[in-house]
Amino acid sequence: GSVVRMGPCGGGGGGARDVDTRGVDRVVKVVVRHGDTVDAVSVLYDRGGRQEWTDLWGGPGGGLAEICLRPDEHLTSVEGHCGEFEGNFVVRSLTFVSNRRAYGPYGRPDGVPFALPAAGGRIVGFHARSGRHLDAIGTYVKVERQPR
Repeated sequence: GSVVRMGPCGGGGGGARDVDTRGVDRVVKVVVRHGDTVDAVSVLYDRGGRQEWTDLWGGPGGGLAEICLRPDEHLTSVEGHCGEFEGNFVVRSLTFVSNRRAYGPYGRPDGVPFALPAAGGRIVGFHARSGRHLDAIGTYVKVERQPR
């Protein structure tokens, strides 16, 4: 299948964060720092049987939530809200939806809702903008070719 870049949703602050999705088999864990807003995310990937973390995309505020996906589980959608926080337009809340359940919401569901559905594919990675908080988030979706 091919990998499609979706988003990002959110504001233009912070620096661009990205991951090379080549060879990534699946998202294993997502760590979210959150309180009154989404402070940061970090993702653990499985790439050819080796596990690797991204940096913490964002700041050290908030409490820690950890999403551990089962081996037969994959993310099908990321949704949330974008809005003003401390004078910046940032990601205020995040919910991660898998083929089994929903995780979240993390942060505060204030502002404009957004959704990044994988539309029949599965989410194999993320890109973002971040500084002190998570400014924006987007996904990489692996779309399986339909057998003829």
